[in-house]
Amino acid sequence: RVMPMTTSIITQKMIAQALKELMNQKTFQKISVSDIMKQCDMRRQTFYYHFQDKYELLAWIYQSDTKEQIADFLDYERWDTILYQLFHYFYHHQIFYKNALSVTEQNDFGDYLFHELHGLFIYVIKDLSHPPTSDQLDYQATFFAHGFVGMTKDWLLKGCPTSPEVMRDVVYGLLDEQLKISSHESEEQQ
Repeated sequence: RVMPMTTSIITQKMIAQALKELMNQKTFQKISVSDIMKQCDMRRQTFYYHFQDKYELLAWIYQSDTKEQIADFLDYERWDTILYQLFHYFYHHQIFYKNALSVTEQNDFGDYLFHELHGLFIYVIKDLSHPPTSDQLDYQATFFAHGFVGMTKDWLLKGCPTSPEVMRDVVYGLLDEQLKISSHESEEQQ
């Protein structure tokens, strides 16, 4: 049975919202598909029209959240603004993401965030006045993405003790300085 795209997306978002609400109360491991569907007042079978299992739902949430916070803004927002939006989003959904960090058996949030941020940093570094070679580009983007993911994980696990603004400023300061150094070194090598 094929459902219209808009109905399908709305249903997926309702199911995702139900999981987010439940993960604000208990860990992902203690939530069943039945719990999720009871939360959104839908038949259990509806879940399986959209998702194979709760891990696929979790991956869908990561993808849709990060797409809305990163990819949709790449062409018309500065990267520091995107970082702020990301920190702001995580701050307001910190219980969900703190619980998501405990899921390591599959669809690890840190791995997913790394992948998305690696793409963002590739984009940012390529935009420098003197971008590095493609090998250096990948190494730098990997380094920045790991650093950002590590800082974000620590921040979430500690209960977001500093504001999203402070996190953005710290990360922006560190990355901006390194990007200037990298750009300068690339300029000297040419």
